[in-house]
Amino acid sequence: MNGKIGTTQAAMLIVNTILPTAIVVLPAIISNYAEQDAPLAIFLSTLIGLGIATLVGTVVRYTNGMPFLDWIRKRSSPVVAFILGLLMLQFYLDIASTILREFINFTKDNVLVKTPATVLVILILLITVYMVRQGIEAIARVNSFVILLYIFFVPLFLFGLLGYIDIHRLLPLFDHSPAALTLASLTPASWMSEVGVLLFLAPYLKSPQKARFIGWLGLLTLFLLMLMILVPTLMVLGPDYIKISAYPGFSAAGIVRIGNSFERLDILFLSFWVLSIYLKLAIFLFATVECFKQTFRVDTSRPFIGALGLLIALECLFTWKDSAMLNTYNREGRFLVFLLFNAALPLILVILERFRWFKPKRKGWDS
Repeated sequence: MNGKIGTTQAAMLIVNTILPTAIVVLPAIISNYAEQDAPLAIFLSTLIGLGIATLVGTVVRYTNGMPFLDWIRKRSSPVVAFILGLLMLQFYLDIASTILREFINFTKDNVLVKTPATVLVILILLITVYMVRQGIEAIARVNSFVILLYIFFVPLFLFGLLGYIDIHRLLPLFDHSPAALTLASLTPASWMSEVGVLLFLAPYLKSPQKARFIGWLGLLTLFLLMLMILVPTLMVLGPDYIKISAYPGFSAAGIVRIGNSFERLDILFLSFWVLSIYLKLAIFLFATVECFKQTFRVDTSRPFIGALGLLIALECLFTWKDSAMLNTYNREGRFLVFLLFNAALPLILVILERFRWFKPKRKGWDS
């Protein structure tokens, strides 16, 4: 059963909507373009993300907590809402499948090397489907607890790396052209745009009018956490190593040791990351289910959660079977797709509503 979630809970959902896959994928991509100036790329992408959060939050304020596609149906027509719903359903199915694939790839590369991908997909989806069936309020409560654990893990990560940090690996500063920094910021900006999930969380917010603040708070928290992870990793490993490493953040975590009693703490960080990625996958499966529910106007989505999970599993296993293709998509294609649905769509809706080009449905139409 889905209850309402508070402003802080929603902001923390935004953090875990982006961070788990971002810290795995982004450092290597950003470093290819910006090297030691990678923190500047994170800063630029956060500015873009804040702009997108403003657009998304404005649309949520217009809906005032009404389900997104129901609002589109009310302001335009059932046909427009249905077509848009189908497009967004495909978009969210694709996001969830790529998250699952990144989860599988990381697990097979680092932990369960010989376990078949099919077995991992089944186990992960069974747990995720169970989480979604508990509702967004339960997911938000667990997520808030996980975010609080950063208070323990981030200082542990920083303290454990103190003896290996070389600040000279960040020099020279501002060594890259604006064009290189722009290219480096495009991919992280696409991850920041995942704040667009607020469109489908809106009916469960206690204060939909605070949606812009929710997006801003979530992205600023994410910005700080990304810097706390990326900058020490750069100072320990250097930009040249990060460019060729598949998972530089976890390579840095593998160095962490405290005295002679506590070493190889990377398994502790790995366990925490697995918990975070489960929550991210649950959030996007929930958004996918909500999109399906609003598109086809079903009273309850519970019978369809497993079926949608099966579609995600099939896309994960067959469409994204090639890791190189997924990496190319993350580096070159993701920005365009995310920009279309998470930035361009809210911008168009804001313009239409601001200039009152939307027309309410006529009486007698199917509502």
